[in-house]
Amino acid sequence: MGSDNTSKKKIKSTQKAFDIIDAIAESEKPSVTDIANEVEYSRSTVHYHLQTLQQGRYVIRDEEGLRLGLRMARFGDLALRKHRLSGIVEEPADELTEEIGGVAHAAVKQGNKLVWLYRSEGSQIGSLSTALGKQAELHCTAYGQAILAYLSEGPLDTVISESGLPARTESTITTRDALEDRLSAVRQVGFAYSSEEFEEGIASIASPIIDTSDGVVGAIGITNVDSQIEDPYMHAKARRHSDE
Repeated sequence: MGSDNTSKKKIKSTQKAFDIIDAIAESEKPSVTDIANEVEYSRSTVHYHLQTLQQGRYVIRDEEGLRLGLRMARFGDLALRKHRLSGIVEEPADELTEEIGGVAHAAVKQGNKLVWLYRSEGSQIGSLSTALGKQAELHCTAYGQAILAYLSEGPLDTVISESGLPARTESTITTRDALEDRLSAVRQVGFAYSSEEFEEGIASIASPIIDTSDGVVGAIGITNVDSQIEDPYMHAKARRHSDE
């Protein structure tokens, strides 16, 4: 058997290619220089990677700059359709939006990150950074806390040691003791509440999605402006949806 360190090894050229793809995805038709500044690689390194990506039509260049090619859409569509919760979470999330308002989400843990799996089309709340497939830290959202609360101690230790508890806002939990207190509260009431820990002025309530065989497999909940969610641990609708 190989060393346990094998799983930690990375091929740098592969990592660089995906860093460049991420930079293009997060920008509006950037230039080579824009990407090089964002990923902190030399302009020549970015140029050579882009040549390969363009040959495969994963990246397209036009007069305005660079953008992802439509070939990328196929991968995203396949990843979504083949996820175990696809086709299951959409209807309950839409029902939450219709009954409670705000924007409903479903999210899952992948690696040590939270990834948004579904977002309802209801009322929009400013510029929420919860686009489908986008990553977030687990500790600073109600969705992530709902998942973390039902992980065993080992995986929780891994999340904290490898990702840390970085602050996104002044309200973000940044110590292990505070996080463990929050997760204990989540287990007591069956759902998580987060106010302005992920984005200023935004609050969320989320419940874990638990499989009888595999344990916690995701979270579903509602997000709204902070003023629209009052005393959520006593909120009848939140408790009822948690029970369901």
